[in-house]
Amino acid sequence: MPLNTLCGRLGPTLLLAAGLAAMAPSQAQDMLEGCQLVNGTLQCVPGITADPQQQIRDLRQQIGADQKLEAAVEQQITGLQQLVLQGQAAEGGLLQATLAADALASLPPSAFHWYRLKPGSQRWVLIQQASGPSYRLTNADVNARVMVVVAVPSNGGSQRQASAPLGPVTAAP
Repeated sequence: MPLNTLCGRLGPTLLLAAGLAAMAPSQAQDMLEGCQLVNGTLQCVPGITADPQQQIRDLRQQIGADQKLEAAVEQQITGLQQLVLQGQAAEGGLLQATLAADALASLPPSAFHWYRLKPGSQRWVLIQQASGPSYRLTNADVNARVMVVVAVPSNGGSQRQASAPLGPVTAAP
């Protein structure tokens, strides 16, 4: 039987398996990751297809998902760099949270969460009496570090941006 007639009768998968069988075993196994040639039959692990085009589509979907995740992480990092505390870290001093493009003006006071970290502690504690974009430092803040987190509701829950910690807060003269 002529080769082109034989090729016309063989399905694409069988033709691929026949081509892989003609290759050296190591070459065949490197050709389709997750698949191997077993007794002249192409066997793939569950979740992997022997169809190279389908593998390409699957990889493109994985890459797309990874790119979306990367963009979300970059956005959070950018947010961390944009939210800044201004003011002197001294008892009685007024700290002001600022954000690029003055986006804070439209946020309700409940969106701001102020925290302090006492010396020797590893946990940030919410400052219950603080709200809004500014906070006047008190005696309870002396020697502590202070930061603000802005939480804005979004479709997937909420987006958070945190300032860099400021301090340690010094006592009033």
